[in-house]
Amino acid sequence: MRLIRETLHAMALLGLCAACILTAPTPAMAQDTGASPGAAHPLTSDSSIAELLDNPAARQVLEKEIPAMFKNPQIEQARGLTLRALQAYVPNLLTDDRLRAIDTELAHTPAAVSSADPRKSRSAAPPPDPRIALELKTLPLWPDGAPDALGKSPRDIPTVTFVGPDGAPMNGTAVIIAPGGGYQGLATGLEGREVADWFAAHGVVAFILTYRLASAGYRHPVQLHDAQRAIRWVRAHAQDYGISADRIGIVGFSAGGHLAAMTETLFDPGNPQAADPVDRVSSRPDFAVLGYAATDRSAPGWNAQQFIVAHPDAATLRQISPVENVTAQTPPTFIYHTTTDELVDVSNALSMYRALKTANVPVEMHIFAQGRHGGGLGMTVPSLSIWPTLLQNWLAGLGMLSVPGGAR
Repeated sequence: MRLIRETLHAMALLGLCAACILTAPTPAMAQDTGASPGAAHPLTSDSSIAELLDNPAARQVLEKEIPAMFKNPQIEQARGLTLRALQAYVPNLLTDDRLRAIDTELAHTPAAVSSADPRKSRSAAPPPDPRIALELKTLPLWPDGAPDALGKSPRDIPTVTFVGPDGAPMNGTAVIIAPGGGYQGLATGLEGREVADWFAAHGVVAFILTYRLASAGYRHPVQLHDAQRAIRWVRAHAQDYGISADRIGIVGFSAGGHLAAMTETLFDPGNPQAADPVDRVSSRPDFAVLGYAATDRSAPGWNAQQFIVAHPDAATLRQISPVENVTAQTPPTFIYHTTTDELVDVSNALSMYRALKTANVPVEMHIFAQGRHGGGLGMTVPSLSIWPTLLQNWLAGLGMLSVPGGAR
């Protein structure tokens, strides 16, 4: 059995297999209340999931405290377990503090008591639907409509699509992935879903960003605002997904890499007075990964006409040239490029590296001798397929792949 993805408002992944359930503590093992079998007793995090689900007051508490778990229909498959038993599989979501908070709220909820009838709370779980693990959930970044929207079609609605670990231990890290496409389209397969699956396999929660395009009439800074909003949105919803708010990165390829570079160099701390809670948090990513990204307007072949206004002012030209906006506050950055890139000259990577190094920002760069533009993870090219491993080592060095408070 697996508790996996997706709820309407928030999602988190629980990688539970059949063996886990067979070896996990039963409710009787987990709790000895001292009460007689027929007596009602207060419900706690050591009560069975069945008891918590079947008690409306307790379920309301849990849907408030851990909505990603208790609004997931697959929670029904874990009725024989306890919250404390589940903690081993999702330590970032079910922290000790979270369990104590749940116990406190349950204790202050008079109706959250077990049934005195031992025959209750034993209803069978519905048969699992194996297709659930194949489904994705996409959420709008602005539920009430994005600012500067030109319409209401999908191309006018910036979104994030959730891909989470399915069995890999969650480490509290998240990434927003910006696919490329020259601001005319989005390579959401090669530079989106494939990349998200790689991160998910390493315990990282991934959100594929669908940002608005110049081909749909959107010009800078709309794309930047979409990416900044994605960082804020994930940070504002971090608790719902078992994410640490200070472990959120941005990954981009080609035009998406340019967008990621703008996002890591043009950020703000948020507006504490904003009516929208999402706008109150910072848009600064905690790390950035740039794949064959355009970053320097002085580089050969630079052409930004496809996504800026016809006659940009000096401020706009500086904004779209990330190397000119690097500061000591720019987050740690990983750069990947190839010498033979035919669309984005490798000098962009060199310029970005020099700017980051000059600002004393931690940076690592890998430039490969051969490779076309748009290779994604490079898994079909033996000479390039090593770069995700190099990225993995870099992320581990930053501490982004270790479980907070636990072993790597």
